[in-house]
Amino acid sequence: MLWTEVRQLYPEQFVLVEEIKSHYEGNKVYVEEVAVIRPVSDDETLKVLRECKGDRFIYHTSKDRIVMEVLVKPAIKRSAYEN
Repeated sequence: MLWTEVRQLYPEQFVLVEEIKSHYEGNKVYVEEVAVIRPVSDDETLKVLRECKGDRFIYHTSKDRIVMEVLVKPAIKRSAYEN
């Protein structure tokens, strides 16, 4: 489903979605299509957010499009003192 359609069906609320189609530009991911899992009430957003894994995330429909910055975790180097 396109994000514009999700915004029309669930105006001004959080939704739990799964990414279907996206593309990267630099350090940002632009999500084009999603599958709506369910709307999320304001009271339960933090609980549901903690349970998100993989391609599932929560987003608010007040946003025109889904754009997220990609954070790269630095590699952990072993200490010179470890054997």
